[in-house]
Amino acid sequence: MGALVGRWQRHSAAASWIYLAILLAFSFRYMLVTLSRSWFFSSDEYVIAGEVIRFLGFDFHQHYFDMPGTPLMMLSAICWSLFYSLQTLFSPDASSPDIIAFTYHHLDWLFTLLRSCTLFFYAASLVLLFPLARRVLNRAGAFVACLVLMMSSNYADNSAFCRVESMAIALALAALLVTYRALERYPDRVGARPSWRDPMILAGILVGVGAAARLHSIAASVPLLLLVLVFDERTPRRQKYPRWVLSAAVYLVPSVFAVGAVCYWWAKSQLTADYPHAALLLTKAGVALAVAPVAAVLLYRISRTRPVLLRVAGPGAIKIGMGCFAGFLLTNFTVIRQYRQFLSSAEMYSATYIDWQRTTWPLWTNIRWYIGFYLKVFAPDTVLIVLLLASVVWIVTSRNRKLLPYLLAFVLFFVSQPLNLRVAPHHTLLWIPCFALLCAFPVAQIYALLVGRAAIRPRWRIVASSAAAVLFAAIALHLTNGPLHAANYSKSSQLRLEHIAEATEWIGAHTPPGTSIAVRYLCFNPDIFYAWLQSMDVPVPPDVLDRRRYFVWWGKRGELAGMAGYAFATGGGAAISGIDKLPIADLNAMADVYRDPAFQHVISFGDDSGTIDVFHFDFRPPDAKSR
Repeated sequence: MGALVGRWQRHSAAASWIYLAILLAFSFRYMLVTLSRSWFFSSDEYVIAGEVIRFLGFDFHQHYFDMPGTPLMMLSAICWSLFYSLQTLFSPDASSPDIIAFTYHHLDWLFTLLRSCTLFFYAASLVLLFPLARRVLNRAGAFVACLVLMMSSNYADNSAFCRVESMAIALALAALLVTYRALERYPDRVGARPSWRDPMILAGILVGVGAAARLHSIAASVPLLLLVLVFDERTPRRQKYPRWVLSAAVYLVPSVFAVGAVCYWWAKSQLTADYPHAALLLTKAGVALAVAPVAAVLLYRISRTRPVLLRVAGPGAIKIGMGCFAGFLLTNFTVIRQYRQFLSSAEMYSATYIDWQRTTWPLWTNIRWYIGFYLKVFAPDTVLIVLLLASVVWIVTSRNRKLLPYLLAFVLFFVSQPLNLRVAPHHTLLWIPCFALLCAFPVAQIYALLVGRAAIRPRWRIVASSAAAVLFAAIALHLTNGPLHAANYSKSSQLRLEHIAEATEWIGAHTPPGTSIAVRYLCFNPDIFYAWLQSMDVPVPPDVLDRRRYFVWWGKRGELAGMAGYAFATGGGAAISGIDKLPIADLNAMADVYRDPAFQHVISFGDDSGTIDVFHFDFRPPDAKSR
């Protein structure tokens, strides 16, 4: 019997590796096409590429902190430097350009590398989720969890170009694996004095680097890690803190209180005028920093609350916090000198990234719409809704301690951001692994119930595997093919990008130098990329610049006041939200170039949904027009 079990385990391990290879091959079959999409595809990539070019020149005055994305930018800069070194090594030429000039003349290669980094972390997240799901579920559950993650259209779409979420997800999954391994092999060392080899410190560093890549990933990863420590039965239960915690608290408690107080004063007195919304966030953070250590001391001194504190903020949780702080600063060190750019980013999103229409809705209506929207993003297919509901009921009724952290972390998503924040599908990305594990739980439980009978009748293991295979096939056949969806969008967008290139060539051949060219969002071309970099203070070689004035036009008539030139547009006259309610003469109105007589159609490129239309406009004063 022992030999039979050993043979079964070896075959199961081989099947797991084969399954992961099939998943990766399946996803790459579709998603590799996204790497060859024209490099000027999206402005989301422009800012990352711009910072990478800045770092290549050893200029670390980072301007873009919206994500903030620094670890991915640094990694990409290192990879590109290695590629440049190899290229010059195997193609020696005395006239070889320096790395900056080389980069600008091979931007298509640079953007392919950036997208490859994103795709690498997408693949890494699939591989890392499998051993994690094996620990909290079983092998059958791991098969389903990886399938759900891979087939997510939302995740595949946002991994098809340069984004930071896949990096943050992979790092969070790695941190969870490190934590589980520490609880399995070294539970007594969870509360030991921290060292550079401490697994809890390492787990914290991983989530800290993830937060430096995508700031709000900390809301998904840190609570989940702490909940794992709280619910895992292997976490040592303590009656008091170890000596190293008490010794450190003597210095840390007053220091953290002082930092919180200074943060509150600085935000209140120095930042309110220039960054009112960001200052409000910092004042709240300062209050939290000042209150937290004092509250912890009081809770520790009260005998009734001490066990709760030790449970929620035990030595393991403290070490994770230490590692997170270190990981964030080590990989986002540019924020120290460039804090004003960071504050500007926080100010912009706090002040403008609001759904003003929903602010007028009744509270309960807003909550129902908000939850319904994001549930549809998480579970676009009926089978996923069924699995999720079954999982929630099963976990709650059985009080499953392994899955409760993931259920609570998933629920926390719905309160992780302001209710009136503008909704977007990519907000859910960092919680998709939790969702995948929850959806896999019912299948894992059914498999476990059938395998339980194998102790009496060994053939039941074959029955269990067959039942799991049938369930897996039924689920797979009813899931939207996310990688295929990403590939199809890539192909359709490539047609639009080709038309943009044709329109840009036409402008170069038919307009004189100095002509103003207004470019709408979905019509961005290489010249907009160069203009964007110049706005970020990234040096751009003169030989790549066009002598015409290209600029981003966000659609308002007032942006074109006093100007004459050409405008790029696409959409074929699709209605613009709210345009019918605004007078055409209103400079703050969104201009519909397809209906506004001030825009004269000149030429179109393409006859499909990605058609690029070129219009002429002249909003100069009458006396200027006559000259």
